[in-house]
Amino acid sequence: MVAGIARHLAGMAVAWLAFVAEAIVGYVGLLAYALATGSGLGGPLAGPMLALVAAVLGVALLPVLFLPAVLVAEAARRRQGTGRVVALAAPIAAALAAVYAAVGAIVTRVSAGYVPLVAAIAALLVLAPVVLYALTACGVRGVGRRFPGHWDGSEGVAAEAG
Repeated sequence: MVAGIARHLAGMAVAWLAFVAEAIVGYVGLLAYALATGSGLGGPLAGPMLALVAAVLGVALLPVLFLPAVLVAEAARRRQGTGRVVALAAPIAAALAAVYAAVGAIVTRVSAGYVPLVAAIAALLVLAPVVLYALTACGVRGVGRRFPGHWDGSEGVAAEAG
């Protein structure tokens, strides 16, 4: 049980880092576009604020988007390999993100024509973090299976019994 929690925490950490990295890369792209077109740069705090917003949003999305997608994929594809877990977790997370973004856009009264665009962008932005989450969680589980005495705390029990 502790090993299962630890591998999901490792996956969550990787997904969060990927989500924040996407925001930073997006800001650099917007900055390059602004410099190339001669438009406004957004001020000196635009980048740090975007990274901060992404960090807070990433923490909020971990238990309501990334964790359920990977758990459902693992439950559905138990013992079928990492690739199949990743292949199922990605569309689940994309669907959840699209629904959450569409609801958020409707609640905040975004123009109806932009709601599908917002949902599509949200679905695309969660693909890399959820794939990395699933790969990390499955990878940590695979390492735990190869070295069972070193991951579940049983190496001390065997030494005490012998």
